[in-house]
Amino acid sequence: MIQDEMFDKLSFHAKAMAVAEEEWDLESRVVSLQARRGQDLYGFAIRLGLPHDDAADVAQEAIARLWRELCSGKELLDIDAWAFRTTYRLAMDHHRLRSRVAALGRIIGRSSRSADDPADATDYTALWRAVDELPERQRTVLYLRYRADLPFEQIGLVLGITAGAARSHAMIAHATLRRTLGREEL
Repeated sequence: MIQDEMFDKLSFHAKAMAVAEEEWDLESRVVSLQARRGQDLYGFAIRLGLPHDDAADVAQEAIARLWRELCSGKELLDIDAWAFRTTYRLAMDHHRLRSRVAALGRIIGRSSRSADDPADATDYTALWRAVDELPERQRTVLYLRYRADLPFEQIGLVLGITAGAARSHAMIAHATLRRTLGREEL
């Protein structure tokens, strides 16, 4: 953008034109990346092991994050490399989330058959619906543990409790979920 002292001397109309021109440049960079690399980002996410729908979501999220980064004023030297790195990180976040959810399902006694099994999606929805019904502290601990992938020490810091208290809330929540979802045998 024009240097601040020069920008201040411009008329309102000239300022509006300068801002519009800068926004157009940002938009054109993002649109250009999507046109040139959109399919490549999607294919990259597929190669990283994501299902097609999730790969499309990850590619779109990477492009949306690029837009936000550029609008915040951050100067990116190579937007293609930035987009691929962001796609990689989002895909890894997705894998961590799926493994955490599967671990939570195993803890409360629901076996995970396959990531693409429609019955698994029903289990997933029922599980998180049941988590939403837990008391606030237990629900928050489970979200931080299984969705944000935080260790109990960090959960304790976030909530202002000890790591042991965070573990205790998680264990009580697991027992409640077992009862709620009919898995008393564990």
